[in-house]
Amino acid sequence: MSVLYKNLLSCKSKHKLIIKRIASTRPTGTVFIEKTLEVPVIVISEQDDVDLIGPPDPISNLRPILRKRHLHETPLQQKLREMQDETQSWNQDFWAKHNTKFMKQKLEFINSYQTRGEEKKQLTADEMSEFYKRFLDDTWQTHLAYNMEWYKRNFTLLFLSLWVSLERSCTIYLPKWV
Repeated sequence: MSVLYKNLLSCKSKHKLIIKRIASTRPTGTVFIEKTLEVPVIVISEQDDVDLIGPPDPISNLRPILRKRHLHETPLQQKLREMQDETQSWNQDFWAKHNTKFMKQKLEFINSYQTRGEEKKQLTADEMSEFYKRFLDDTWQTHLAYNMEWYKRNFTLLFLSLWVSLERSCTIYLPKWV
């Protein structure tokens, strides 16, 4: 029998994911999202080894990930999970700040083209390209620093994932007495 979980999980945005814990008559292994509800109800089996991925954050456009915590998690597996969560949080913070700055400057640029007393007009793609180029020119160093840090974090996660995979393989294939 599958089970629904009840927890209140909050991202650093206005979105909150509520998962309710009640008995369900759905067959084991069933995973679904009730789309008609305002608050999603996600049904998963307790035995499922899955991470939950939420809806995109309206500011950063990134989807939050709720990683499953294993009962008998090794220190290496814990380190990997914590590094993944920390990287996700860092990524969320960067893109939330970046996109907020982008939208603010874009609105200022659009307003600078408007003439007082006139109806607001839609700017052409050529006019908007001036803003996009200027914004990219102003933020290229920030993007370069972000990319370098992103590569470092990804290689660290890749390395940790490899070690976790090797650790799992050794515990499965090597006899307990070795």
